[in-house]
Amino acid sequence: MLSCDPEDRVLFLETILDQIRPGWPKSFNIDVMEEAGWWADSATTPERKAYMLACYRRLSRTDKEAFLTYITGRAAA
Repeated sequence: MLSCDPEDRVLFLETILDQIRPGWPKSFNIDVMEEAGWWADSATTPERKAYMLACYRRLSRTDKEAFLTYITGRAAA
């Protein structure tokens, strides 16, 4: 790779990165939480942050409140 032209190195490295990334979450297993855990273990920090925020933004107000109660350990109001 070091003997490649610098412009070719970028394309080469991008191709490798795309092959080693876990991609998006997929629910092939019956246990969705187990599958989500596997994906989270394999994902990069930016991927986890992006999916977490995207999912949170799409929750209903009730689900957001329940989620925040769960992760903070607060008692439900």
